[in-house]
Amino acid sequence: MKRRFLNALILCLLASLKCLAVPEGVTIKNYVYAEKDGQRLTLDVYNDPSNNTYKKKPVFIFSFGGSWEAGNRQAGHALLTDFAEEGYIAIGIDYRLHIRNLKDSGVKLDKTNFCQAYAKAIEMGIEDLFDATAFVINNAEKWGADTSIMVLCGCSAGAINSATAEYLICNDHPMATSRLPKGFNYRAIIPCAGGIWVPDCKELTWKRRPCAYIAFHGTSDELVPYDFDTVNDGQFSTFGPGRYMPQLEEMQVPFMFHTYVGDTHGVAGVYDKRWVRQEMKNALGRIIWWKENIKLKINDARYDRQHVDRRLEESMRKLTESN
Repeated sequence: MKRRFLNALILCLLASLKCLAVPEGVTIKNYVYAEKDGQRLTLDVYNDPSNNTYKKKPVFIFSFGGSWEAGNRQAGHALLTDFAEEGYIAIGIDYRLHIRNLKDSGVKLDKTNFCQAYAKAIEMGIEDLFDATAFVINNAEKWGADTSIMVLCGCSAGAINSATAEYLICNDHPMATSRLPKGFNYRAIIPCAGGIWVPDCKELTWKRRPCAYIAFHGTSDELVPYDFDTVNDGQFSTFGPGRYMPQLEEMQVPFMFHTYVGDTHGVAGVYDKRWVRQEMKNALGRIIWWKENIKLKINDARYDRQHVDRRLEESMRKLTESN
């Protein structure tokens, strides 16, 4: 029994090492981009110096998921390695996990404090994302990075941070204007099971036209609503791609939208599939380099998955039930 356990443990360790393996030519360097609340926030820079596809390399930034209480930047290792091999400066970032800190301090989350707690968690995550972006911009010359082509990708909580960050930029939110260069914007946002989550908002209004969105989302997502929902008469609202994509189309913003009919929050992990990463690269190529104003709506339906309507109330229950 003991031997079997040791064998299983060795296999797990070998699998972990394989997952974190780095192809020949790709380097990973770690940097501290900020220190906040007694925490050193770091980012990993993946680069293949031998790849000269681009004179200056586009930038790809990934934010992990985990409900703002778990996860780390290594979750994007395979994705970032893939994009580094493609010729990008690929970056995985850490950010502060406000919900974990609340729970560690003994705070019990429920309906009464959900809105405040998660609004603060998203605010902190976006602030850190902007600071990481500014750090990349400040080091762009040293890394050979093209800061006019910066792409944000995230899953779950990281996807919400990314999608919401673009909304704040387009509306000149002080958190963006105080941290990013004047006139800066990303070139594309890639949310995997993520929406635009904002307090005190019943309808999204865009002061400026946003960048492109490449989204992957399940219609029956039990944590991140696919469409629109709100609680406490607009105190906190979630706008999924089912709601904001029609706005992008009306504004003539290029997009690719994979709808997984009947799928749940597991769609957050699609970024780890090779064909999905290829879809991302193909869409980025068409949007950024070929300058195509694409409007791709793709319905991925499976016969074993039936659509189930989900509400923010269910998300609140699931996100707080671990207390």
